[in-house]
Amino acid sequence: MAYDASPHLAAHASAVIVFECQDAIIGPGTPLAGLRQDVLARRMIENLREVLAAARESGVFIVYCNMAFRPDHLGAPNTPRYDQLPKGPPGPGSASPVVAELAPAPEDFIIERLHGMSSFYGTPLEPVLRERGVTTVVPTGVSLNIGIISTTVEALNRGYRVVVARDCVAGDPSSYADAVLRNTLNNLAYLSNSEEICALWRSATGSRTGS
Repeated sequence: MAYDASPHLAAHASAVIVFECQDAIIGPGTPLAGLRQDVLARRMIENLREVLAAARESGVFIVYCNMAFRPDHLGAPNTPRYDQLPKGPPGPGSASPVVAELAPAPEDFIIERLHGMSSFYGTPLEPVLRERGVTTVVPTGVSLNIGIISTTVEALNRGYRVVVARDCVAGDPSSYADAVLRNTLNNLAYLSNSEEICALWRSATGSRTGS
């Protein structure tokens, strides 16, 4: 069943979360080739760039949640993938900038996350959203395998509504990403797309300007 996300996307009460859209994770040199392939197939970067532009025009709050590592990996996520990272030089994501097309603006809020698998765990995200009066979060970026799901569940547990733009997220492989959207997120979040979200925010901005 398709649900209408528009009642929950008022610009003053929404926040876009840009999750791990960093060069080391989705850029040309990433070791995560399957993930980058899905990013390209969905035109995720181009679509998300439009959503961010519409959000900034409309006054929607934008938060970047970036992965970061200490050189010794102290505090890094305790998962098999991260256990295999060599000690010494930082691993993928550490001090890695956001891809140029999605670069933060000065007014955006930036979180660097050492531990955990979602935007909320061990970060100041929740108090910041409460202070801004946010009631709906729009998680974007990568990946549908872990980060987008965990951020969605933690947001719901905290009383937020969640809207996911299908073309502003990606996973590995693409077939699994599609299955997550269809079978998991469809039961948790309002599913939309970048075109619908941009049109909604820009039409509201136009209405205020013309009034």
